[in-house]
Amino acid sequence: MTKSIKRIFAIIAIVTLLFEIVFQATANILISYGSDLYRNEFFSLTVSAFLSLLAGFLLMGFERHAEMKHMRFNLLTLLWLILIMNGIQYLVSIATQPILDIIYSQGFDMKTARENATGADIVGFFGIAYSVAGAPIVEETFFRGIIYGKLRRYGKIFAITITAFLFGLLHCNLIQFFTAVVIGILFGWIRENYGLRYSILVHSCNNTMAFVMSSLNPEDTLSYYVLILLFYGSILTTILSFILNFKKIETSFRAEPDLGRMYYLWFTTIPVIIVTVFMLIMTAFSIFT
Repeated sequence: MTKSIKRIFAIIAIVTLLFEIVFQATANILISYGSDLYRNEFFSLTVSAFLSLLAGFLLMGFERHAEMKHMRFNLLTLLWLILIMNGIQYLVSIATQPILDIIYSQGFDMKTARENATGADIVGFFGIAYSVAGAPIVEETFFRGIIYGKLRRYGKIFAITITAFLFGLLHCNLIQFFTAVVIGILFGWIRENYGLRYSILVHSCNNTMAFVMSSLNPEDTLSYYVLILLFYGSILTTILSFILNFKKIETSFRAEPDLGRMYYLWFTTIPVIIVTVFMLIMTAFSIFT
């Protein structure tokens, strides 16, 4: 039993790494040697992303897992999740800022990493299309679709957290890593309770807001108050939601008595260790970009 579980974990780790390799390699080849259209970075990223997703699907298939039927999704649910999504990112940013301050004090500005994290590098039609549609569809289908489907049999919490961890790793960006892991947990929860299409929707809203907020000028009075209202409203909503749902969260953990064992099996699987170390090294390199 243990060997079969570790075998599946090994396959997941290897396919996840291949997903990233195919994505990066294909994009670089298209940009370097393709026609004028492919030399548009975001168009090539979109094409390479869907090719990576296709490769992941062919290697692992897609296992369906039904969402909870009693959880209905409506406009108020979307607005609530958007506030929580932003609140999580604000709280993680506050918690990790001392680490970034230390890095900045050593003379590393991480300009590229910051642009990627904030969406400041998104330009043109293809840039916007990739950010608000291409990336959310591909990333959610791969992580909360293909990978989640393989891991869900070992427990809900386990599937949500491991897919979030892999999601954070594959950003290869220190500024994004912690935020991506925590927000990946939210995306996983949405996928579990409402379905994959809604995790794609909320992911798309997240990227859209990152793009819009990066274009706002804090010195403009209206923009300033919008940002302040969003900041405090999101944090308050996130904290209250956590408090009100604490017992449900606690019950979910108690419902998975083998959770610790599953984590142990995951992090002691050799390919998982290799891929994790490799991606952490790549993440650390983002300090120098």
